[in-house]
Amino acid sequence: MARLQNWAAGAVLALLVVAGVAATRSAAQSPKLPFGAGEKLRYAVSWRSVPAGRAELLLTRDENSQARWKVTARASSTGYVSNIYKVDDEYISIFRNPTLCSSEIRKTINEGDRHRSLTLLFDQRRKLAILTDREVGGSAPPRQAQSVIPDCVHDILSVIYFVRSRPLTVGQPIDVPVNDGARTVTLHLEVDAREEVKTAIGTFQTIRVEPDLFSGNLYKGKGRMFVWFTDDANHVPVQMRAQIGVGTITASLIGVERAEGNP
Repeated sequence: MARLQNWAAGAVLALLVVAGVAATRSAAQSPKLPFGAGEKLRYAVSWRSVPAGRAELLLTRDENSQARWKVTARASSTGYVSNIYKVDDEYISIFRNPTLCSSEIRKTINEGDRHRSLTLLFDQRRKLAILTDREVGGSAPPRQAQSVIPDCVHDILSVIYFVRSRPLTVGQPIDVPVNDGARTVTLHLEVDAREEVKTAIGTFQTIRVEPDLFSGNLYKGKGRMFVWFTDDANHVPVQMRAQIGVGTITASLIGVERAEGNP
């Protein structure tokens, strides 16, 4: 049961944010970004077909610089999962335009009786990722760590928008540098197939991508992860699915609010 609770706690937000790991630095820059300020994507998360939570991504311009994007991800558990392990998380990523490389990501994590605040800053001048991790309301000093980064690195939110700005070609595997605090990892992705996906808001023609997330690459444990992006210029992630030891967890798109001037 403890293992199940741990997965339930992270599933609501983790499924959403790791979806964007399907990306590549080497692809050519699209002439026009397929997203804009004000776009909101909403998801329903289920575990073994049981409703488990809700999540959303809201994209805006950074209030401190119009040259940077700001994406806010919120997630909360519902129903049975919330009864055994309540989740109420918020992640905020700041990334630069037009490269979409990350500047920072901040996490507010409320899961069960754990309350944490994490900040991960990417210092491009010194080529360092600087992590500060503290327990909210606790007396222990914050944990701090540093790791080396390349010229351009992505966090687990900014990479979602990076992949949407790039072509996805079936049969051509791709790689991307991602840092979530411990170290920079080059993740390998297989662009597997074109598939039709049915959701609560309609049927989509998609491209299925499998990022190599587990077995210590980015997350501990064994499993498989699949992400379905719309097979069009927008590359909206409409479905995410993790096959892990406690069963299958799925996040499905239930709502889209478009930015003004971005049909």
